[in-house]
Amino acid sequence: MIRLLLADLRHHASSWTWTCVVAVAAGACVSGQFMAMRGSLLSAAAATGVDRWGVSIRAGMTDAAHTVSAFIIAAVVMATAAVLTSTAALVIAQHQRDHGLWRALGMRPGMLRAILLGQLGVVGALGSLGGGVLGWPVARMMVPLLIDQEVALPGTRAQWEPGDLIWTALVVAGGVMLGGWGAARRAARATEVELIAGRAAGTTWSLRRVLGVLVRLVLIGGFATGVAAAAVAADRSGAMTDEAVNAAILGSFSTLGLVCMLAPWLVPVIERAFGLLPARGPAWMVATRTASLHSRRSSATVLPFLVAIGLVAVMFGAVRAGLGSMRLSGFLSMFGLALVTAWTGGVAVIAMSASSRRRDAALLEAAGAWKRTVLGAQVLEGVLHAGGAVALGLVVSVITGAFMAAASGAGVLATIGRGPWAELGTVGGLTLATTCVSVVMSARAGREPTVAQLLRARD
Repeated sequence: MIRLLLADLRHHASSWTWTCVVAVAAGACVSGQFMAMRGSLLSAAAATGVDRWGVSIRAGMTDAAHTVSAFIIAAVVMATAAVLTSTAALVIAQHQRDHGLWRALGMRPGMLRAILLGQLGVVGALGSLGGGVLGWPVARMMVPLLIDQEVALPGTRAQWEPGDLIWTALVVAGGVMLGGWGAARRAARATEVELIAGRAAGTTWSLRRVLGVLVRLVLIGGFATGVAAAAVAADRSGAMTDEAVNAAILGSFSTLGLVCMLAPWLVPVIERAFGLLPARGPAWMVATRTASLHSRRSSATVLPFLVAIGLVAVMFGAVRAGLGSMRLSGFLSMFGLALVTAWTGGVAVIAMSASSRRRDAALLEAAGAWKRTVLGAQVLEGVLHAGGAVALGLVVSVITGAFMAAASGAGVLATIGRGPWAELGTVGGLTLATTCVSVVMSARAGREPTVAQLLRARD
């Protein structure tokens, strides 16, 4: 089994490249945070005296280093698992014909699942090793941010311990396997005919499928309940009280979670709505049709950028309403590594669908389309993805403004008007540039085959 596992990984190395990139990015973030935490603990152990509240500096800084590091690493793991859910599913779907042949030759479903999870484990291990090397620059970037937030003492330097490599491997490999577990299970559950024909597993309502739907509905209901409860609490509490501020923050994060859970249904609707705009031209028509046909891929692409826009709307929206003192350094120290992992995943999802995008371009050229029309369609596809993320981010921002208005006692329109529009414009512009460049570059990367070769190619 191990020989087949490694041989298949080597044969399909190009398909696993972007999954490895995400794993390396996650490994660098986790390893860098471990190094920053070790340095913070070492400097805290050498500290003496008490702070202005009479608490031992050594004890306080040690607790802060442990708490903040645990939060950051947990956020990176969740981002890794969410991103790998999409990337692992795409890789496994691209190879499902090979999996069908294995099943036809007598491989049992459990063995197929074990091989796929083993491949994900190898990818996680490679990501840990690569991340261990790249963790040094990440740690050197994080330490000044932690010092600025008074989580680490001045003079702190990143420190590495051999045991951190083991912990990094466990965290990253666990996140990779957690993200790919569902895709491996679906591949093992499909029949030989479905795999060879390139179709997904049947839509029979098994117990696991019912439980999966129920879990999603429970999460949606939980976030919706959090939004409603926060709205009631913010309305009943007095303006600028701790209860109102806490309710506003809770309601804003619940709104972001609810929109993210609904994104797989909302993104296709939004991108189809963009297709109804009175724009003309073959490039726009191709871009809108591509986005609607690949709605699941579009949702996976939009989600990481939506999270970034939503976090900016919540954290800096509170600052604009006078309910917080979050600075850019604090935002980056708490959420920066998780956002880097998620952002890398968004680019990876775009890049992993490059083969189908190249075939679409070849088909257009074979039909007589100009090269500038093909390029325009690719750029507009990136615009559609960015537009979906920005549209949902604006929903989060408006609802956040309403919560902040209730907590601050100001008018809703006035609070929304002085929201963090400069910050949202910056992250929205970065989203637009990232999606457009990624779509174009992924479609044009590598050697330039002929149109006939592209049309005959497989993923």
